[in-house]
Amino acid sequence: MVVSMVDPVARNQAITLGYHELAVAMASVVGRENANWLCFGQWASAEAGRAIRGESVPAILRRVIGEDVAEAVAAGNAAVFGDVAPAFARFVTAFTDEPLARTDPERAGEIVNRLRAHPQLAQSEDLRRAFGAYTDALLLLGTPLERSAKARAERMLVANASVGAHEQIVAEPHIRAAVPGGWIVAIAATAHLGLRIPDGVLALNRDVPPPRYLGGAPFPSTLMLLEDADAVALAERFGQDLYSARDSDAPDWEDYDERMGYIFTMLRAYQQDAAIFALPELLDVAGAG
Repeated sequence: MVVSMVDPVARNQAITLGYHELAVAMASVVGRENANWLCFGQWASAEAGRAIRGESVPAILRRVIGEDVAEAVAAGNAAVFGDVAPAFARFVTAFTDEPLARTDPERAGEIVNRLRAHPQLAQSEDLRRAFGAYTDALLLLGTPLERSAKARAERMLVANASVGAHEQIVAEPHIRAAVPGGWIVAIAATAHLGLRIPDGVLALNRDVPPPRYLGGAPFPSTLMLLEDADAVALAERFGQDLYSARDSDAPDWEDYDERMGYIFTMLRAYQQDAAIFALPELLDVAGAG
């Protein structure tokens, strides 16, 4: 199994590739118009790889927070993948094995109820919401009305952000281990952190910028005005503005609510960027490119 690999660099590369392959499989079920959480997971894993290899943490900062930052990042990377990947695999397998359920709400409901009964989802309200929302988005596929496209986009946002809310709880102890020393050190560390995605490097301590693919707009048109009750509740839960990316910055990445606010708005902004599906550049992974 990937997460049991001993070498942290090789394991990270396998995890990043695993995210990519699962993202493609998930897209074959729920569509590619809106990115699924795994698309973002692969870019976060690639960024973790830079930290594991010591490429993204300045030497002066490593002296402050300790040299074991790479070990903590590697452990967090493996913990998150080991936790969420099986749930996505079960979802893809279920709707692949029962293709009629993709258009039949009753059959789809039976599948999602089975998935929610799994011990992993039974213990996580966020994951139960996530896979229910993915199922809703799936059932809206093939309905070309503009209203349906908006509803589908909002359900995908709910699903993606709910997975993010769960996986950041899983990552919490590893983030704290990577940035020991209290909030002052955490703020200093965050100032040097960024997330590389196809659009460029996003600074975590600044508001999420307008994506280039949107030509200056903060969000896709279908997500500009949030009407889905779950989407609105998630925005409010993480202190995010409903109409802009204002106050989405996370100066202290160690703080769960701050980083989830950033993640929610980043997911909303880049959800329809087709480039987010691309496989991040990997080192020494046969067949990757």
